[in-house]
Amino acid sequence: MTDPQDPLRQELEEIEAKRRKIAKAKKDQRIHDPELSQHVGGLLERIRRLQAQTGGSQYDYETLRKEYDAKANAEVRELQKAARQERIQKLIAQADLNPDWIFDKMDATDPALQYPIETARYFISGFEHWEKSGGGCMLIYGDYGTGKSTLAGAVAHELIERHQKSVIFQQWASIVDRLFFNVIQDQEERNQYRRALEEVDLLIIDEVAANRAKMAESQSSFLGHLLRRRRNLSKSVIIITNHSPQSLHQAIGDFSFEAIKAFNPVDIHLSGPSRRPSIGHYNG
Repeated sequence: MTDPQDPLRQELEEIEAKRRKIAKAKKDQRIHDPELSQHVGGLLERIRRLQAQTGGSQYDYETLRKEYDAKANAEVRELQKAARQERIQKLIAQADLNPDWIFDKMDATDPALQYPIETARYFISGFEHWEKSGGGCMLIYGDYGTGKSTLAGAVAHELIERHQKSVIFQQWASIVDRLFFNVIQDQEERNQYRRALEEVDLLIIDEVAANRAKMAESQSSFLGHLLRRRRNLSKSVIIITNHSPQSLHQAIGDFSFEAIKAFNPVDIHLSGPSRRPSIGHYNG
């Protein structure tokens, strides 16, 4: 039922009462005051606007109210849609994702990519489950150019666009530079960056231990603590490396590898020739 104290209803009822009073006065030929005539003109204009809104010649409060609610709800939906798109664009920018890293640009007919793509989509569909049960982990490994970063980036794009999850996609060397070699000089900014690595919905670490048989002990220790912290917060992670699981274990040490194992990770091995497009004509 409509609230009898609704301000809009009260205003419309007052207008209708005044309209009837003025109509009676006109009939009795008692309208001679110029100020009253001006008031009448303004009142009639308001009535015409209300009639235009309702699409009828008679004032109908219930119809007007329904149309008002429908218009308001439509405007709210448009605002929500615009806010969602704005948040998606902001999350993509924060994640620093290559716009070409999407599933549509991967060759789903390539037999070597079918299982990785299927597994990645499974990871996406279960993401909110992982958020309640210690986080999920994918270990993507293989030779350079086989599509590891593209696959992880496609997962990130889907999670942002479908679920508005926050993502950080960072090369391990960049993380090390920021935290160990004062690329970020301000201590508070470094602390904020560290917290972001710990708390973002999905952390993707690319090129872990790239070209290294053994990671520096300080870096290995940090990686292990970072992964344990994310596990405690039920935050998921994707680790990308050119190492096999066995050689990765040797490269990062027991402490970090045990932290990866705690996630019960899914291994994805990308094989085959490089899938990167040819760059120039250099044959050196």
